[in-house]
Amino acid sequence: MEEVKQLSWLYELYRMGQSDALRETPAVVQQHILQHIVTGFEADTGSLALCRDDDCRELEIVAAIGLPAGVVGSIITNGECVLGWVTEKDEPLLLSGDISNDARFRNVGQRSAAARPVSAMCWPLRIEQRVIGALAINRAAGRPPYTEEELKDGAVLVGLISVVIENAKLHSSKQQQIHNLEQINQQYQKAHRQLEDAYRKLQDVQGQLLQSEKMASIGQLAAGVAHEINNPIGYVHSNIGSLQKYLNDLFAVVTAYEQAESLLGQHPEVLAGIRSVKQKVDLEFLKEDVAALMNESREGITRVKKIVQDLKDFSHVDSDEEWQEADLHHGIDSTLSIVWNEIKYKAEVIKEYGAIPDIECLPAQLNQVFMNLLVNAAHAIEDRGVITVRSGVQGDGVWVEIADTGKGIAPEHLNRIFEPFFTTKPVGKGTGLGLSVSYSIIQKHHGSINVASEVGQGTTFHVWLPVKHSEVKDEK
Repeated sequence: MEEVKQLSWLYELYRMGQSDALRETPAVVQQHILQHIVTGFEADTGSLALCRDDDCRELEIVAAIGLPAGVVGSIITNGECVLGWVTEKDEPLLLSGDISNDARFRNVGQRSAAARPVSAMCWPLRIEQRVIGALAINRAAGRPPYTEEELKDGAVLVGLISVVIENAKLHSSKQQQIHNLEQINQQYQKAHRQLEDAYRKLQDVQGQLLQSEKMASIGQLAAGVAHEINNPIGYVHSNIGSLQKYLNDLFAVVTAYEQAESLLGQHPEVLAGIRSVKQKVDLEFLKEDVAALMNESREGITRVKKIVQDLKDFSHVDSDEEWQEADLHHGIDSTLSIVWNEIKYKAEVIKEYGAIPDIECLPAQLNQVFMNLLVNAAHAIEDRGVITVRSGVQGDGVWVEIADTGKGIAPEHLNRIFEPFFTTKPVGKGTGLGLSVSYSIIQKHHGSINVASEVGQGTTFHVWLPVKHSEVKDEK
């Protein structure tokens, strides 16, 4: 039975060296090993110390049985006490009685008779030719002392214990390396996601730059066209004024001649010729129709001149695109004039302007926002509808709403409409950059843009802009 008991005890020690047990932390494994040795050798107390470095200049007590709580974690210099001496000499040691006066051991404290062990065994822990620590067990007074035979038996077991402890250390190191690799992998994945986000943002910025360059090119083109048209329109408008004056003078002369017809009674053949010419050219109709034609021509030229002026205002050709005070209503009206061809066949435009102050802004860029919102509103109306433009004051800013009675935006698309390249329009009908660029422009102005929509009922875009951009910028 004694052999069966020993084999069972050895097997339990062997099992501690297997992977299942090594999943525990090293401190737990070390405490289990010490407890197993203390129980197997019927000891009362025990301690396990491991080298803190490869040279083993110092040892740390990592496990203790039956000793004060402060013992674990204490440091022993190589050569001190029993554990330090065994580690330095690399040989097992059997002790009996009081060792406080033993010259071999430095710094051994005095103990009371009750706490003084009657016998002790201590072995160095060795892996190959390298000492990694020491293990000691003690029996209290009243118990039989240990024998040399038990010291030899213990030396054999300590070899297995050293392997278990080293395996636990290696396993812990491996787990730490796995943990470090997992952290590195997480950092890599995080960096990869950040790189993807940066790439996506770069694409967004590139798309917005392309759109901005496109709008800048359109603005330059519009400015050039407006400038080229403005000169001939100017002199045509001036010439029509002069022509109106000349025609008035000419008709005044004709009227004076008509008053002199009564004096031609003595010359019937001359009077008949004059009346024949008047009847042939229908002078009365000519007087009325020429006046109407001149009025229509003047009105047409005035409308063309206004369109050219609106085009200049929209492209802002007279500005270096600096922050300045501007009237939003004027910008909206100019933009409506430019995009009127997109709207007039689809919707009636209702203006509900409130009393708002001029705001500090980049007018041409805000005109681009209004253009995008107005054109989108027209495109959302399938047959015939209404676009309502409202404005007002809110806090230290102004707001503009552009509402349509179109088909609305599906709920699943509402949170994506400001994303670059996202569009619900058919292929070839939209770039998906209009609202994204508009959002960026509003952000640049430190404002906000929100949308409310109901499928089948319509959509409302609400834009809020601070009156003083510079003050909001300073606060932020």
